[in-house]
Amino acid sequence: MTADVTRRSWLAGALSLALVGCRSKGEVAPAEETIGPLLAPAALAARVDDIKSGRIAVLYVGPHALFGRGHVPGARKVSALDSDEGHRVLSDALAKIPAETEIVLYCGCCPVKSCPNVRPASAALRALGRSNARVLDLPTRFATDWAEKGYPVERS
Repeated sequence: MTADVTRRSWLAGALSLALVGCRSKGEVAPAEETIGPLLAPAALAARVDDIKSGRIAVLYVGPHALFGRGHVPGARKVSALDSDEGHRVLSDALAKIPAETEIVLYCGCCPVKSCPNVRPASAALRALGRSNARVLDLPTRFATDWAEKGYPVERS
């Protein structure tokens, strides 16, 4: 076995042990377990008319300043869920959305898989029984994965 292969095997094993250690302490679970099903940006961009007609409700859970710079057309600004007030705002927003309406959550401040804003919002939606909710898959951030791809942007 070459030194390079041995080194890679050792690193893979160490990474596995580190991840198991984090999971056993209840820290950060893999994104698939803590973030609801992901929706590709192209799929949502193709359905902007469904947002406008109310068949899809897009909820923005990121920093207020970023929302004003540009967001998915028709998105509703909801507070981050880092406080009781944020949870109340999300609950109030959901109360106004019919059960059959699809929900798409997003933030866009950072990669979705490590986003501190999307994770609690997604968990809250699942806890409230909204099984038709998905998370917009922005692997880098909103500007890169949505705006720079030429998808429609609304400013407020």
